Amino acid sequence: MSASPGKQSQKIIPFLRGLSNEFQLVLKKHKEDVQHIQKWMTHQKHLPTISDEFVLLFLHSCEYSLERAKNTIETYFTIRAGVPEFFARRDPKTADIKNSLNVAEMIAVPKSTPSGNRVLLYRLKETEPSKANFVELMKAFFVFADFRISEDGLAPGYIVVFDMKGVSIGHLTRVSLPALKKFMVYIQEAHPARLKAIHVIHCVSFMDRVMALVKPLMKNELMGLLHLHTGGADSIKDIPQEILPEDYGGSAPPTPKIHEMNRLTMEKDYAEWMNAEEAFRADESRRAPGSGKSSSQLFGMEGSFRKLSID
Repeated sequence: MSASPGKQSQKIIPFLRGLSNEFQLVLKKHKEDVQHIQKWMTHQKHLPTISDEFVLLFLHSCEYSLERAKNTIETYFTIRAGVPEFFARRDPKTADIKNSLNVAEMIAVPKSTPSGNRVLLYRLKETEPSKANFVELMKAFFVFADFRISEDGLAPGYIVVFDMKGVSIGHLTRVSLPALKKFMVYIQEAHPARLKAIHVIHCVSFMDRVMALVKPLMKNELMGLLHLHTGGADSIKDIPQEILPEDYGGSAPPTPKIHEMNRLTMEKDYAEWMNAEEAFRADESRRAPGSGKSSSQLFGMEGSFRKLSID
């Protein structure tokens, strides 16, 4: 991919509808930090040219730490170049993404929490394990994640809810370990969003096996955000129940309706945007020695395994 996306692409990435007046003031406030990052990026020949708004997103997600933002930028574009199974051919109307959104529901709860955090909820819609393609589901997850960042702007934070109702041991056997590792590295080191908490509800009886799979890939910081609940969403203290979908006891529209609204918006408004976004990748052929880690260095050797074996 080109390391110098066109000006039109620059303007719409990462916020399709631009930044609100409120966030434009934030951009002005952090103008010097943005310029510092932009100057640094001119010396990173393998990285793409990006807009000030894009730089601001990275700074915001890293609590305006310059060094953390640089590391996140480096890892973000490197992984997106090195993991095409997640980050290539991302038009929401393609068959694999449409199929994944028929298998899983992914929604943003319409109202924020009192502290301003956005709530994202993920659950299975189709519970037959053979219908679930792990890699394609992760691809759809990242399409949805980028869509939400574009829609939400500089969100104060995100609270993520995974509802495990309908998950069986058969789903666990379909997990690709190399893909899971790539997913976990990206979420912890490259995702430009402030993650405040992860709540897993309706935990399954084999949760120990799930944790045995993911815990070795989790840093202490992420482990500290994780909360496991045997009950439902009403056991989550930092999300007022009234803002949840009505199928979770709240006053928002039901989850399937919100999911379909999100899907339609992605297909109608974001197909061209997702295609334009693919121009923003690291170019390994232009990476100077010592300029960050390549994708192979980030993930290490994948080994000969491809799927988890359950005893």
